[in-house]
Amino acid sequence: MSSARGDYPVAEMEVTGEVVGAVAAGVETFSTESRAAARAILDERGISTAEPGEWYPLSAFVAAIDALHDLVGDHAVHALGQRIARAVSFPTEPGDVPEALTALDEVCRDQHRGGDVGGYSFRQIGDADGRIECHTPYACAFDRGVVEGTAVAHADGFVCVCEVGACRSEGADRCTYEVSW
Repeated sequence: MSSARGDYPVAEMEVTGEVVGAVAAGVETFSTESRAAARAILDERGISTAEPGEWYPLSAFVAAIDALHDLVGDHAVHALGQRIARAVSFPTEPGDVPEALTALDEVCRDQHRGGDVGGYSFRQIGDADGRIECHTPYACAFDRGVVEGTAVAHADGFVCVCEVGACRSEGADRCTYEVSW
């Protein structure tokens, strides 16, 4: 497995069809050659036709993200992560990027059940920047996409997400990103 993630016991956990469906829809944007292989990855894990409101094994979803990462790499998995912010419901509509990134932890927990999936911890630093730590079972590129997609969906303009400090790919228990908007 080439994508780093924390050691989370995901066997008994589940993820919503909204999250799985966003990734399945994203696979449809892959090149023809990659799309067929990506569909097979989802099919093999029983998650190619996810339904909103239904629950799916998190272990199958995490394994699919890892396999997709091996197939198409960081950039495509990052793009899949970006789709999540528009596929899930926020508890209240965030008015700006800091509210959205703060709410991301609750959104993450609402989209999973059966155990502690980890989450996101946002701290605003200045008027237009902050840091977020990601403690989830997902590939680093996927988490970075979730963060960027959330910020872009609630920003008035340009968003930049840069990795700083700790990263699971280097053995840390989390990934840390600086977000500016």
